[in-house]
Amino acid sequence: METAVRRAVGWHPAVDEATGRIYQADERIRAAQAGYYPKLNAGVASGYQSSNREGWRPNFNVSASQMLYDFGKVSSSVDIERAVKDISNARLLLAIDDLSRDTANAVVEVQRYRRLSALAQEQVAGVKVIAGLVNQRTDKGASTMSDKVQADARVESALATQLQYQSELNRWQVALGALIGGGSPNPVSGEPGWLGKACDAATPDWEEVPAMLQAKAEKEEAEAQLAASRAEALPTVSLEAMTGYDLNASRDDTRSNDRQPEYSVGLNVSSNLYNGGQTTARKRAAAYALQSAEAAISTARYDIERNLMEARSQIGTLGRLMGSLESRANMMVKTRDLYREQYLELGTRTLLDLLNAEQELHESRFQIANTVHDLRRLNISCLYNSGKIRREFGINPAMVRGGTVSQ
Repeated sequence: METAVRRAVGWHPAVDEATGRIYQADERIRAAQAGYYPKLNAGVASGYQSSNREGWRPNFNVSASQMLYDFGKVSSSVDIERAVKDISNARLLLAIDDLSRDTANAVVEVQRYRRLSALAQEQVAGVKVIAGLVNQRTDKGASTMSDKVQADARVESALATQLQYQSELNRWQVALGALIGGGSPNPVSGEPGWLGKACDAATPDWEEVPAMLQAKAEKEEAEAQLAASRAEALPTVSLEAMTGYDLNASRDDTRSNDRQPEYSVGLNVSSNLYNGGQTTARKRAAAYALQSAEAAISTARYDIERNLMEARSQIGTLGRLMGSLESRANMMVKTRDLYREQYLELGTRTLLDLLNAEQELHESRFQIANTVHDLRRLNISCLYNSGKIRREFGINPAMVRGGTVSQ
């Protein structure tokens, strides 16, 4: 199981997609941080000047500016992008956890239907033994033709059950092969030694639960957006310098001041006085986003705790059921052997009694097999919801795809 999970995480495109989002977020952080550095612009402008008799005059301009203080506009933008990266990190962890859970469940289903197929083969063999006995008795005149028909019908029913389980086994083998990137998987029948205790943990590891990490990162993003919307209403102080040169200056008079570049250096204080209510609307939107993010944290906590409680409750019930099923299976073995002896030697049991005993025996074995594998799936669910599935399967997110996850 551990090998299959690690193999799935090692190649699956869902992990590549989530990793690409993190790379994208890194570059967006760098783009936001560029607001701290100077800006240099150059260009040629052409405009009409009423004070100049030549009218249209092209000008070559070079300008530089350095933000000195903006009341948190740039820092809020950086915080927003960092929160987006945290969200991308959480989504990568979620992709890994989802893939680990799905692969582990697929392994369990392959194990389940392989076991059920083996039990179905035993059922076919058992019913065929009874049918053979009936044929012998029919040939001797000790049984009626209706007994032979009834026994043959039970054989066909057992064969149909076997084919059904074999079909499900083939389906889950294909599903598991797709998850791990191809091949014909044939996992061992056992389970990791630690899996049976997965639901014993008292509380989830909230710092490792992707849903909780994503909700917290979304809250941080909303807080940064709220700070950015507030900063938009405040001025920005910057140092600006500009020089311009008239490309169409008169060449006839070399002493003309038009041929000399013009310079300007100074502080610039700018503020958005009116933008149609955009700033106020953004502030309200950020406040609502913050409320939604706080509710998302509560929702994630509630869903995880509920899923864990449900899984633990089912494990307790199925654990008690296992004891009853095993006792029933042991008793049905004795009952079947006793009925067969009474049918053949004493004649005190009918063929129907014998067939029903055989069927009940294998039904109890089917139930045991299903219960064993249901318990495995519930323990996998506990691992997934508690945030411990990566640790137990030996997956280090910081090493996935070159170590892109920041812990």
